[in-house]
Amino acid sequence: MYDLLVIGGGPGGATCARRAAMKGLDVVLIEKKVFSREKACGGALSPRVINTLDFDISKIIERRFEAAMIHRPSGQKSILTRDDFKGHLIQRGHFDKYLLDKAKEAGVEVVEGTDILAIDQLRKGIRALSVGDSFKGHLLVGADGVNGISMKRLGIRNRWQNEEIAVCISAEVLLEPSEVERLMTMDESHQRYMIELYFGITEWGYGWCFPKMDRLSIGLGCRVDKAKHLRDKWIKFLTKLENQKGIRFKLTKKTSFRVPLGGIQSRYIGRRSMLIGDAAGLVSPVSGEGISFAIESGILAAEVAVESVQKKSPVHIIEYDRRLKKGLLRELRNLRFIAGIMHKSNENIERICSIADDDPVMREYLTDILARINTYSNLKLKITKQLLTHHPLKAIRLGL
Repeated sequence: MYDLLVIGGGPGGATCARRAAMKGLDVVLIEKKVFSREKACGGALSPRVINTLDFDISKIIERRFEAAMIHRPSGQKSILTRDDFKGHLIQRGHFDKYLLDKAKEAGVEVVEGTDILAIDQLRKGIRALSVGDSFKGHLLVGADGVNGISMKRLGIRNRWQNEEIAVCISAEVLLEPSEVERLMTMDESHQRYMIELYFGITEWGYGWCFPKMDRLSIGLGCRVDKAKHLRDKWIKFLTKLENQKGIRFKLTKKTSFRVPLGGIQSRYIGRRSMLIGDAAGLVSPVSGEGISFAIESGILAAEVAVESVQKKSPVHIIEYDRRLKKGLLRELRNLRFIAGIMHKSNENIERICSIADDDPVMREYLTDILARINTYSNLKLKITKQLLTHHPLKAIRLGL
């Protein structure tokens, strides 16, 4: 019997398994795909990811960016940048495999190409079943994403509500690296890369254009209850980008996928089990960024699993719920509040951007929100205070 079963080999699952194994646990990670897998994702890593990982990933970084250009509904542009704004862009397939290989190096038994179909509670353990095989453990971590079965089989969540889920369309455009440099840098030196975010294309969502080494990653997403005619909006968005960039796109790897939106009270633990990352809905409701939350929740789950095994107390996993509420969930609730203001209307997006253009403090806060440079735990209070003190009329119009 294993100490820990981890279902899912993404960034959260691989990190959780690795950290637990490094502390002496006997860990098996079961992944339904065979790596290197294709994974739909913009591929932008916040500075928090680099700071949280305890190993170097420079060999798989394709581009580094220092700014975000916000395309407002009116057509005006706002640029967010500062000295500590150092984001990174990766190919998710390469990134995920790299983290999984690190887990293997730490002693994790990795089983690929195995789809878990059921999870059973045993008298003194928990069992995950696949076709022709089963895995028994003292504890289980569900890291199988937004479409995974862990949350259902563990009785934690039956389905996502409309306000908890977004739907996205994405594709890639292959280009020469020199063309990527020309299109996605901030100045004539072509050294400072930026990502681009487009608001006003759809309700409660945005479009994006990210520079990779030899391609652009393009996407459009919104909350699922606002997704009517999303494919038509996608076509209009592509046309807008083509006209703006002055090139014709030849799309590859076009796909659609779902992303959870965090900040709503939910359950994260079951009997002998914990959910992390997308499976737990731990994703920014403002930006849809989830890699940093997956890695951090994976580390937290590993810590609690180690303590639980050492104490020989499966009920100790309630500590995971407590620590989530003190940390990541507090951040996500703040982000849910901010998302509600931002996405209330195009006018609100314009107001927020115009305030940030003129107010360096608000610009710092907005950069924090989009890039997740610092913690969001008290950002709601800071933003409210700054707006009411220095921009009272706009604060009223925003709905504060």
